Amino acid sequence: MNQRAALVLGLLLLFSFGFCPAVHAWDAYVVRVEDGTTISVCEKRGKDEPVVILRLYGIDAPALTQPYGREARDYLLKLMPKGTKIGVDSVGEDAHGAVKALVQVNGASVTYQLLAEGLAWVNRSTCKAMFCRRWYIQEHQAVVNRRGLWSLNMSTPPWQWSR
Repeated sequence: MNQRAALVLGLLLLFSFGFCPAVHAWDAYVVRVEDGTTISVCEKRGKDEPVVILRLYGIDAPALTQPYGREARDYLLKLMPKGTKIGVDSVGEDAHGAVKALVQVNGASVTYQLLAEGLAWVNRSTCKAMFCRRWYIQEHQAVVNRRGLWSLNMSTPPWQWSR
């Protein structure tokens, strides 16, 4: 490979990393499910005090006071009761200091499952990664099949609920 091609390839790789969220993977244990997108966790099994607050990256579930808010939380409780080992891929922090993360239980995406059940929206303003396209498809399937919150004639996303 000549120097020019190597330089172009190197620059492409450098720029492509700049557009991907930095991912830091680790394991955690569920201490408490707060709502449909927020989970308190610790890094050691059996601890009752949360060390880290996780917010599921790229989605919003209904607030607890909204229709299907409690169902979204209860679904997460069923997926990951207290003490469940989860895989966490950290992608940053939100404005409140919570870790934005991709979460898996037994290798399955929690976000994907919430969307498939119609218990969350893809947040169009924050979900910019390539894999978000798959989430849009899951959300669309839930809409078409009128699952969860999509069974209602009207659904107000959480970011508009408090206005």
